Amino acid sequence: MGDLAERKTGIMQAVSQMQGEREIAQLEAFVRQIQEQEPESKKKYGLRKIPKKFDAEAVRRSRGYRKPDKEEFMRIIREMNVQEPVEELLAMLTK
Repeated sequence: MGDLAERKTGIMQAVSQMQGEREIAQLEAFVRQIQEQEPESKKKYGLRKIPKKFDAEAVRRSRGYRKPDKEEFMRIIREMNVQEPVEELLAMLTK
């Protein structure tokens, strides 16, 4: 077989000479099948448009970030039943 460029040219010439709707439909289905077999890493890290400005909110949305639920947070604190005053707890963190 020839080099890759020659092979591609040959394929393109053969496709351009196809006249039948059925042949084209079969070729399209085959091409889609080949494309679906691409490695996941190529699909996942394919070329994407790089934004001009960093958007932290877009990153949060893409990673499924949810703001903490205040009621749930307070419920957990009550369940912990912490007896020390807040000032003492903060002092422990800074030691």
